[in-house]
Amino acid sequence: MDTPASPAIPRLQQVLGAEHVLVDEPSRRFFSTDIFRTREIACVAVRPGTVEELAEAVRIATDSGLAVLARGGGMSYTDGYLPDRTAAMVIDTKRLNRVVEVNTTDMYVTAECGISWLELDAALAPHGVRTPFWGTGSGRYATIGGGLSQNAINYGSGRYGPASESCLGLEVVLADGRVLVTGSAATPYRPTPFFRHYGPDLTGLFLSDTGALGVKARATLRLIRRAPVLDYGSFEFPDHRGTIAAMAELARSALPSEMSGYDSTAVAYMIQRRSLSEDVERLAAVARHDGLGAAARIALAGRRGLRGAAYSVHFTIEGRDQADAASALAAAKAICRGAGGRELEPSVPRIVRAGPFPEPTLLFNADGKQWIPVHVIVPHSRVVPLIEAVEEYMAARADDLDRLGIEWGNFLAPATAQALRVEPCLFFPDEANVLRLSFFDEEYRGKLRRHPRRPEVHDAVRQIRIDIGRMSQRFGGAHFQIAKMYPYRETRAPETYALLQAVKAWVDPKGLMNPGSLGL
Repeated sequence: MDTPASPAIPRLQQVLGAEHVLVDEPSRRFFSTDIFRTREIACVAVRPGTVEELAEAVRIATDSGLAVLARGGGMSYTDGYLPDRTAAMVIDTKRLNRVVEVNTTDMYVTAECGISWLELDAALAPHGVRTPFWGTGSGRYATIGGGLSQNAINYGSGRYGPASESCLGLEVVLADGRVLVTGSAATPYRPTPFFRHYGPDLTGLFLSDTGALGVKARATLRLIRRAPVLDYGSFEFPDHRGTIAAMAELARSALPSEMSGYDSTAVAYMIQRRSLSEDVERLAAVARHDGLGAAARIALAGRRGLRGAAYSVHFTIEGRDQADAASALAAAKAICRGAGGRELEPSVPRIVRAGPFPEPTLLFNADGKQWIPVHVIVPHSRVVPLIEAVEEYMAARADDLDRLGIEWGNFLAPATAQALRVEPCLFFPDEANVLRLSFFDEEYRGKLRRHPRRPEVHDAVRQIRIDIGRMSQRFGGAHFQIAKMYPYRETRAPETYALLQAVKAWVDPKGLMNPGSLGL
């Protein structure tokens, strides 16, 4: 094999077994592709089954001069695990999916980082506990390692913040194969991972790094008891200003466990019918979760209830008992009404909570257009100016968008009590790549409208995402999922970035751990 990987492959096969060292072109291409694109094709992909195998594979790769990129569920769209060279090894972490310990006395869970959020939640459910942040909508596939590497937000974020806020400690494989332990477990004296902050927060150092500093092998996350009572709210608003006023106050109050806002285009994309059977399955899930009455109300409201809304906001309330939930729901509804909202049947949050980890049908709409987002996190005081700047930018490109068949809409969510995430979503007609199609069965793929390859569409979508990322600098914006797409190095103070470079030089002196991530 005429490739820089040749010296490493026999050694990797000896450690992992030949069946877990993939050198055929289709496999290498698959694992070198994210939701949006492919850059370079790695010369090898590996599937370690233990932390020891992971550590040895990393050591072998870097000894041979290969870049190392860790891949979780494959749901990234910011070049998170995409190689920038062929002399690279992509690690498929999905075999590292064991729950190591569930401790309901000290309220933590330790798991291998290739476990999906769905798998982790299912393992915790019989114990009556969950993690505060408990996953993303893509959590059927997305892993806890990916969530911590990209600092995901979604379920639980309204009250408990992003994924990083739930993490107590890590075991990280460094570039030379050493395993670094962070948090209170980093001691030879009766180690236990119950506490994150013992001296400087070294756990935080490895969060949101997209694998630039090491490969997450195991993570310990906080546990909380599951709420016994849930309730829901949905409101429509005539414009973005009332929507943002309501969402900002709800975020500050920490009333909802999770919350989302959509403009009319985003809602139209979300609710387009894929199949009657999907609707029936979702209603059945609601009936099992919330009872037949709730399912009947959703069926009666149908999809039409959202179609006239310029903006809509949806949230879930968790209560210790009925009175607690009712009180919080009343306060949340008062906030929405005070901002000019009109109450809707809460179909969206009910359906989401009844089946929080669905198949990722958001990747396509009924017309076969693809979805891809870009986002900016800004404090509440800057959300309106940011949205209006994005709208002005998109209006200036309206002719090109129409010509290329590109639509866009806004998605909003709380990032913390201090900030909202503004996420313009693009819906575009282009050829779907092998990864995007891989999440669906043959029946779905057979019914899906296929669009031809259109490089001009792909290039326009990519440029819009880059431009909005650059635009965010004017608003002091921050980002999750930084990877190789969002501006990081150029937005950091020199002293701040110099410290990160010094850390990188210590943990990865050859610069082989996900080169390019964070600009490193």
